[in-house]
Amino acid sequence: MYNETLDKMRETKIKLEVRTANELYDNELDLIRKAKLENIAPIEAWTAIGTNNQLAYATHGIFRYFGKFPPPIATHLITKYTNQGDIVCDPMCGSGTTGVEALLLNRKAILNDINPLSCLLADVKTRRLNEEQMREAVRRIEKNYRPLTEAEYNFNPVGLKNADHWFLSETKNSLRGIKKLIEEEKDKYIKNFLLVAFAATIRRVSRATTQQGRLFLDVETAEENALPFFLKRAEIAIRGILELPVNSETPKILSINLKEQIPEELHNVADLIILHPPYFNSYKYSSINSLELSWLGYDYNSLRKSEIKEFFKVGKPDNVTIYVEEMAQVISNITPIIKVGSIFAIMIGDTVMKGNYVPVTKMLLDKIDITRLKPELIAIRVPKYTEAAWVTSQRRNSDNVGISLYDYIIVLRRIA
Repeated sequence: MYNETLDKMRETKIKLEVRTANELYDNELDLIRKAKLENIAPIEAWTAIGTNNQLAYATHGIFRYFGKFPPPIATHLITKYTNQGDIVCDPMCGSGTTGVEALLLNRKAILNDINPLSCLLADVKTRRLNEEQMREAVRRIEKNYRPLTEAEYNFNPVGLKNADHWFLSETKNSLRGIKKLIEEEKDKYIKNFLLVAFAATIRRVSRATTQQGRLFLDVETAEENALPFFLKRAEIAIRGILELPVNSETPKILSINLKEQIPEELHNVADLIILHPPYFNSYKYSSINSLELSWLGYDYNSLRKSEIKEFFKVGKPDNVTIYVEEMAQVISNITPIIKVGSIFAIMIGDTVMKGNYVPVTKMLLDKIDITRLKPELIAIRVPKYTEAAWVTSQRRNSDNVGISLYDYIIVLRRIA
């Protein structure tokens, strides 16, 4: 199947640079030893090559998702461990990166996330839509737009107790005006496309900084009129959607709590699992996306009990055992999804707390049942200078709480 988007990727030299163990630098070997990951499986170093703009090909750039899974890693895993027509499963799909790559590489996909924003993103980012229908829907909103007060349109951000802290009153009226027009859209998938453009606008026009995942006040970024920003995001989304392959099979999108048993109809269906879970001492995604969720009509507080527990700023290393136990249970629950003989790849990071290195990855590996999942490869992910500056700001190596600079991809093969 001809794929123009893949041709563009090759032209811009987007790729994953892979180095074997004998090509690793001394500091990388030291980190492997510090992480206690030596002598478990062959070691490699992976570096995603490509600027942020280059990596925003197809639909990858339609929503700013913090902690996003790198597309070149998804591409590498899919091409190395599956064939065209195979099924790739991402049980914590986040922004839908794996689904987009599966689509571009002519694989089928099953995507899951308990976060409704993630499910919405995954659907829109992997669904080819008619250009004229999308543009007509945007023109309708531009033509009929006007700000609406709460009295005119009875909607306030759901579950957001301090909405006035994050939004000017004029901004709220502007967002209400756009949201009401979106709700009038009859076509389900066109409406979802509009909702993603709307969600991508919210942080930008709020009083929250757009430079870091966590919400910090930045009053200079606030905008009274959200419409120009919505129109810009809609145009970006349209261009991205039109880069998706024509007549491609849209992934199956689910919202299963992975802390519970997986339905039997999903057993032994996938040829590859790619799992990029929240890291210990990293983001709680219901909170990071609380502004967007609240304007989409979801109470982000209700999502927290279903999320993997993270302990950012708590500063108690013992809490890592809670995280590891939950992640081990999740991995055990989703292992039946893949066929025996197939690959389960996990990307995860370690932690530095109060100056002490906590080998989260090794602790999790020690909890995995090696009679079912056998380690086949460990790759250290080495960030490139082209990655966003906020990534570096979030990865601490001082006495502060935070994850380490590098993370790891653990490749396991299901043997039983």
